[in-house]
Amino acid sequence: MGKKRKSLPAARREIILAWLEGEGVLSIQELQNRLNVSHMTIHRDLDQLADQRLVRKVRGGVMGAHERESLPTNLNYCAMCGSIVSARTQVVIKKQDRSRLFACCPHCGIMLLADGTDIESALVQDYIYGRMVNIFQATYVVGSDVRLCCVPSILGFAGISDAQRFQRGFGGQLLNFTEALQHLAETHHQQ
Repeated sequence: MGKKRKSLPAARREIILAWLEGEGVLSIQELQNRLNVSHMTIHRDLDQLADQRLVRKVRGGVMGAHERESLPTNLNYCAMCGSIVSARTQVVIKKQDRSRLFACCPHCGIMLLADGTDIESALVQDYIYGRMVNIFQATYVVGSDVRLCCVPSILGFAGISDAQRFQRGFGGQLLNFTEALQHLAETHHQQ
């Protein structure tokens, strides 16, 4: 007799747990996009994981059980798409009036910066090392096999050599900030 295969829902739940292990918090929309399943399917999977006390459901998303003690009282939501902002892919934009905007990923962050008015500074999370770097000086991998919440997927890197190594493994196109902004403008214009 061969090994018993896992059901698709069980496999999905294992994938969700693995992602939460690395990222801590994920939005329902991120999970729906990554897994290419319905909103209700995600909720059923999360309900089962929550019943087993493996995750904690929060408004608009889910966090790993290990995050339970440090649950923030004020989660940041993406100013562009409304997803929960994950520390792994966040963008922080400081405006001249000292207010801050948060984006869930470089895609949304770059879109928020498209008009370029009243921005004091903007930082993007380096996808490999987790350091915050100047969004205008980062190198981006656009359209890799690593899917985030927004399409096309855009990941930020502090250095071009790290971005090139990532690109060799996961594909995509290397762009600077201006090129990434232009690419998004063309992509969204075609839709």
